[in-house]
Order: sequence, then C-alpha cells, then structure tokens
Amino acid sequence: MLRDSLTINGKPASRIGFGCSRIGSFNNPMSPRETRNLLAAAVDLGVTLFDTADVYGQGDSERELGRLIAGARGDGLIVVTKAGKAFSAKMRLLRPFKPVLKPLLGRRMGDRISGQRSGHIGHDFAAPTIRRAVEGSLRRLRTERLDALLLHSPPADALDDPALGEALRDLQRAGKLGCFGVSCDDLAALKAALAMPGLALLELPADVLAQASAHGLDAAIRGGHIGVLSREVIRLQPRLGPVEAVRACLADGMTQCAVIGTTKRDHLAQIVQGVAEGPAHAAAG
Repeated sequence: MLRDSLTINGKPASRIGFGCSRIGSFNNPMSPRETRNLLAAAVDLGVTLFDTADVYGQGDSERELGRLIAGARGDGLIVVTKAGKAFSAKMRLLRPFKPVLKPLLGRRMGDRISGQRSGHIGHDFAAPTIRRAVEGSLRRLRTERLDALLLHSPPADALDDPALGEALRDLQRAGKLGCFGVSCDDLAALKAALAMPGLALLELPADVLAQASAHGLDAAIRGGHIGVLSREVIRLQPRLGPVEAVRACLADGMTQCAVIGTTKRDHLAQIVQGVAEGPAHAAAG
C-alpha cells in the first residue's frame, strides 16, 4: 500500500531520493565535473529529493548540492541534511588538501581512509552544537533556509534533552529551518524520536522499518503525519534485486521516499524507470 507522496516546504518529493554520502568522499573516484553531471542526471530522471549530511565528504557533499540548487535547475529541489556528527581534528585537517590528495592516493587508499573514518567521527547533539551546525549547512548550501534537518543517528537518550527540541523549534521560528526530524539507527532511537514535539520527518533503514511495524509504531507514524525516508533499502534486502527491493520498500505502507546512493547514472535510471513501470514490466524485463 502506497502512502501519499511526501511534501517538504511545499515542494513535492520524488519517490526515489538520491543519497549523497559519497559525494566528495575520498573513496569516490569521480571528478567534480563527473559529480555535477551525475547530480544533473538525477534531476533529469525526476529526482527532487537529495539526502546529505554536514560530514559527508567533509562538507563537500553539501557544497556540491549548494551549487546545484543555486543554479537554473534548483527550483523545486529538496535537500535533506543532517547534523550531530563531527570529524576529529585529524580528519578536518585533511579537507583543504583533498583536491590534491585524491588523485595521488588512488581508489585503494581512498577506500582505506573512508574505512577508517568511523574511528574519527564522534557525535554531539547539544543544542549549541546543532545551532552552529545549521549555520554551517546554510553557508555550504548557499541558502537562507534548510528544507529539512535530521539529527544524524543519535542515541535514544540524546533525544530526551528538552533544550535540543527547543533549539530546533527556535531555528524554525527564525526561518532557518523548514522542518526537522531524526535519522534513526535502531528501534530505541525511533521510539525516542516519536516523543519529540514538532517531529516531522524520519529516515529509517529498511530493517528498522520492519521492526517499527512489528511493534505497532507504524500507526503512530502515519497518524502523526510524519514523513518517512527509507535508506539502505537494497543492501538490507539481499534476496531481492535492486528494483524489487525499492518497490517492496515503497509498498510497505510507511515509506514515502526511498533514498538510493550510487555513483552510476545507469544504476539510478534502472531503479527510477523500473519502479515507475511497475511489477509487470520489471518482470518482463
């Protein structure tokens, strides 16, 4: 059963969103020109929602999306970004040298750096930190107002801080933030997120979506008119092909947009077109 389509800040979101976690990353072999061509191709395919975070590509993912939405084709595009994670000082020092280092290091070393990244990322969901993060995202995205901000994989207890929720609502009142939500990694965080006043959006991995239904949280999500983005849709459904996995996710009764990350235009096109054509056409192909 399909939910009604998602609208953020008056802009309709496509059923397929583009995940930008590898944009600007050390393990992404694409040049800036190739990256921009891929983002433009996503727009050509009808994608209107782009999912990113302040730490993706050490901020370069947001910078590329800022270039996209500032351009002639930016009208109607939605950027959902995230905050709450931070790189260590060592990783931050690498960022200015990335344009020189990436071609020299090659793909294998880039993969090693990206693989070690988790050991250099901490989290901080204190209200002042989130306020500063929003200001940084506004600069990189070249905008005066974020469409949507998600707290980036917080532990459940971080969401209990009333100052955090108040900071998010203050940012909305100041016109710097359209809506806010939480990108949850587990059921405990989801339950805590649902208790936050003003919550408008969730981003959930496919397995947490299944757990939410099993625990009866789907009714609270739909009843609260909370938007749902799904991620890791293909990886977490290995028995299904990519198109079938995305279609199954969109038919789960909660998901309104499935976020797909890829560096290949043809891969994205296959999914967008396969989902649009429906099961009969996909089976015939």
